[in-house]
Amino acid sequence: MRAQGYIEQLTGEAAGEALSALCALGKTKAGREEINGLLGDRQSLYGAAASEKPKVRKNAYRLMGALEDRRDLPVLREALQKEETLFAVPSLLLALGKLGDEGTLRAYEPPVSASPETDGLVAQIVLAKEKALQSFETYGQEQIDRLPAPRKVLCYAPEGFLDMLMEELRELGFDPRPENGAAAVVTDRIDLVYRADCMTEALLPVGQDVALDAEEIARKVGPLPADRYRIELRGYTRDRRKLIAALARALPGQNNPSAYDAELRVDCRMDRADLYWKLWNVADGRYPWRQRTVSASIHPAAASCLARYAMKFEKRERPRVLDPFCGCGSLLFARESLGPCRVLVGVDKSGSAVESARVNARAGKSKASFVTKDILRFEGREGFDLILSNLPFGNRVGSHEDNTRLYDRFVRRLPDLLAPGGVAVLYTMEYKLLKTCLDRTGGLVLRERKRTEAGGLLPWIFVVDRDDVRC
Repeated sequence: MRAQGYIEQLTGEAAGEALSALCALGKTKAGREEINGLLGDRQSLYGAAASEKPKVRKNAYRLMGALEDRRDLPVLREALQKEETLFAVPSLLLALGKLGDEGTLRAYEPPVSASPETDGLVAQIVLAKEKALQSFETYGQEQIDRLPAPRKVLCYAPEGFLDMLMEELRELGFDPRPENGAAAVVTDRIDLVYRADCMTEALLPVGQDVALDAEEIARKVGPLPADRYRIELRGYTRDRRKLIAALARALPGQNNPSAYDAELRVDCRMDRADLYWKLWNVADGRYPWRQRTVSASIHPAAASCLARYAMKFEKRERPRVLDPFCGCGSLLFARESLGPCRVLVGVDKSGSAVESARVNARAGKSKASFVTKDILRFEGREGFDLILSNLPFGNRVGSHEDNTRLYDRFVRRLPDLLAPGGVAVLYTMEYKLLKTCLDRTGGLVLRERKRTEAGGLLPWIFVVDRDDVRC
């Protein structure tokens, strides 16, 4: 479908997917010109930006950013005053950056996190503001590969996958030890740390249980790893601006949230804090395939963890691998990076998602192939040894009602999609629904379940064997 067809859907139930598809088309100059010409008075786009559905609003902001038409600035400015859904705000800020509204961005004060569940979302908003402002400043960042001396580095994995990260770090030559939910290593080779695909971030601890006082924090921090840095407060519920200003006065160097080499992370608990440095000037060559994403894409570190976890259940070398809801292809690329596969096939009914996956495959030099098709109608030449998939969660993509029908029909197809001895590793928020579907479907055996965490959600992993006695 071309732009005209998607624009006609902006006032319907498929507005979210239509907007996402238009964002993909808007990545080229020709695509932007076509969309801007077809939008006319832009009322359908502005109506989407005022939708009751957060996903639709978010994608409308993304499209305005992609189109880079300054006529949209008043709508975006008004939206910034009203938007209350945290996951939609980063797209709004990035759109304002694309349209060159430096004044509005600098005046915007990110919200204060009210609970651990929203810490990650607020951090994404802070980062989005900084990224949007970076276009207004030029700063040559000098990348490093070593620390001045060996020191402790805390490596974090998606929750529920620390064992996968520990395993990968050992393969890289480290001796990791679990410490407060992280894998601790002692090294000066920070470049090697950033080869761990299962890692979400690496932090250098500099102070634990420190009094929440600017002068005391400055003493504990010691020498700065970079002249330019930013200050990140987490869990602080009082006057953030006042404390950040006090810290900037107490610390040497320059607090520059728009151009920096390091981040001083201050994790607050009442009147105490833990202090960490996060380095942003380390070369990170992971995930070369991650050029495009789609709505609710799995985090690349989570994809790497899930692929590594799935390998433990594979029964064949060089398996045939299928992702029946492939999105932009992350899980297939993650599995491919761990070892050779005979076949890698991604299926998705969204043409824009499949196009994104193909772009990513070219960027990552992947052998995976992708098919635009409903998995319920897909017929492979032979069964698959591994089915690895991030199933629709039913919140940002689809709904529980949609999933009720989809999961039942998909699970009934699993015995036919799997080869003899095949295994399916399925990642989902719909725990009860998937468990019910599996219980009433013959030809399958539930082998293992594992709970994880992702952006405040608690998805589960189901490991399902084909029951070759009953198939």
